[in-house]
Amino acid sequence: MVDVSILSDHNQEAWDPFIGLPVSQLRRIRPVQDMGMSAVRKPRISVQIVPWAAEWSEGLPDRLEKLAEPEAVLESEEFHGEDDGFFSTELKGELAPGKYLIRIMLRGSDSIRQSFTDIARIGAGIQQTNQTDTAIGYGRAIILDEEFDGTLITSDIDQTFLDTKIESRQGLLDTLMELPDMKKPLAGMEELYRVLAGHGYSLSFISASPHFFRRTLMSVFSRHDIPVDSLHLKYLMGTLNQMVRKTVQTVLNMDDYLSKGFTEALDRSMKYMGSSLQSLFDQVGYKLETLLRMRVYRPTYAKEILLGDDTESDYFIFTFYQCILSGWIHGERLQQFLYRLQFKDREALTRDAARTIVALAERNLQEHGAVNPVRAVWINRAASNSTKAMKEEIEGSLPSEWDQKPDFATIHFPFACEGAAGFAMHALETGIIEIEEAVRFMHSLEGKILKEKMLDAGRIDEIINECNVSESQKSKLHAALREHRSANKQ
Repeated sequence: MVDVSILSDHNQEAWDPFIGLPVSQLRRIRPVQDMGMSAVRKPRISVQIVPWAAEWSEGLPDRLEKLAEPEAVLESEEFHGEDDGFFSTELKGELAPGKYLIRIMLRGSDSIRQSFTDIARIGAGIQQTNQTDTAIGYGRAIILDEEFDGTLITSDIDQTFLDTKIESRQGLLDTLMELPDMKKPLAGMEELYRVLAGHGYSLSFISASPHFFRRTLMSVFSRHDIPVDSLHLKYLMGTLNQMVRKTVQTVLNMDDYLSKGFTEALDRSMKYMGSSLQSLFDQVGYKLETLLRMRVYRPTYAKEILLGDDTESDYFIFTFYQCILSGWIHGERLQQFLYRLQFKDREALTRDAARTIVALAERNLQEHGAVNPVRAVWINRAASNSTKAMKEEIEGSLPSEWDQKPDFATIHFPFACEGAAGFAMHALETGIIEIEEAVRFMHSLEGKILKEKMLDAGRIDEIINECNVSESQKSKLHAALREHRSANKQ
């Protein structure tokens, strides 16, 4: 929850309630603008769930106040956010399957410092709004039937959806300054997401980008008409605050620190600081935790398809996630493995992060039993890794000891894909899209650029030949594409 100054002109225009921006600013927001926003300290909050009105599917009200009027069918108890304004809560209750509006209600703030800030603004003649008992944020929720056994799609963002240049420090800095229009999708990916959503598949996105990228990324999705059911970004402040608390605790308890053996204690502290710093950039712990947390709330027999890229750790994360849900490793053995994990020679997890993952693993086993929901893992070859190379690297990084003997025949190892074209071929193979859609989609890709090379007819045909669909389907694809090409020439 943040304190935002709003121009009077913006206050009079229509807002996008799910991005938190006036419509005129949707294409003008940059991550750097949200990087330094002032947090509301110790906010008192409640979260409401409201039935989705039929007319909202045609278009949301022009004024946010209209979304604040419908009566809630479920509301959390009042709770406190943290000093830095972040909050989370879990709502429990009975709701019928369907679409709902989430409404965040500000009940007040218990921070004296925040109160003085508000008083100072009033004294300066600044109009204060959204003080108490006010709806300050909105979201969407879909409640699935407990027996739901359909497919849910979860995708990475950088180098899976967006062509983000993150391999250099300059590239990382550039992403902070980019407007939504400057963030370019990889060839055809925006259309592929729309095709998948058109079949009713839920789309969730996970990125290790910091939390202050949210409004910019949501504006990108909005610009490309991609429906987003959830967007998960990395909460950096938690790690930074833990590092500060650990340092202060060590200084204040130096006698206790030394009594336990200086060398051993120093090694522990250095490991903690090192892994904490590394965890700001690495993804294993963050994405594993996010996937496991999402899985807790999903129906037991819902199927999952996971999309990522090979520049970081997605292919290992998506595979080990299946091993955890299969119940092959848990408790202390899982914690020790995660704490010592050095995938790609990196130390990414603190002991606290490892404990969190262990707790989520146990909760999933209690909630769903040993069920692997994953049906496919598709990895964009941004770094040109092959399916075989990824599998070998994964097998070399998995635990050498398990709590239960693993059956790797039940694991869906990642397939290397040539961007959207490769994803589409695997979608055809798994029956997610029909062959006519695949033909139209593949034809639409011709002439676009992928990895600095044109997707010409020859390259498209090569991608089709390398996929695992039947020979008859390949023949139909080639024949239909030849017809499209001939028609275009005429």
